[in-house]
Amino acid sequence: MDRFQVKENHMIFSALCPLDINKQLIKDAKKQSYPNTNKTNVKAKMSSWQTHTPATKKLTNWIIELIVEATQTPYMKYELGDGWFAHYNEGDHTVNHYHYPYTWSFVYFVQSPPDSSPLVFTTSHAAVEPEQNRVVVFPSSVYHFVPPNKSNNRIVYAGNFYNVAV
Repeated sequence: MDRFQVKENHMIFSALCPLDINKQLIKDAKKQSYPNTNKTNVKAKMSSWQTHTPATKKLTNWIIELIVEATQTPYMKYELGDGWFAHYNEGDHTVNHYHYPYTWSFVYFVQSPPDSSPLVFTTSHAAVEPEQNRVVVFPSSVYHFVPPNKSNNRIVYAGNFYNVAV
């Protein structure tokens, strides 16, 4: 078997969420236990992989609509595989990783104090600065990381979607 690496272009898109759910997401994040803290690529407080609330359900339904619109694939169906909160304080970070075999991954910035670290895509070094209410959606095979955070209380809700047979 021959192996080689290529640098390919990937569709990464972002939007501000029009839903009035952010205050509830902050409350939901504060109510969580964080059993995955420092046990995954996320070197910060991390909730269960299956953290779902009515507000996160509204958010992920909207993200699915974004994916369908951005990819012009109304015939595709997606389901949320994993969804979790991550709460970063000063010095916390996320190690370079990807989410394959899922199809699409996302990061939603619930709370982004000044000096919060960006989401960085490894190959291109493109950095998306955190902005409260902004979602970033990307193919799950794209490597990404979060450099050491320079503030307290950076909170995200992140997750992965997979294709469902129609």
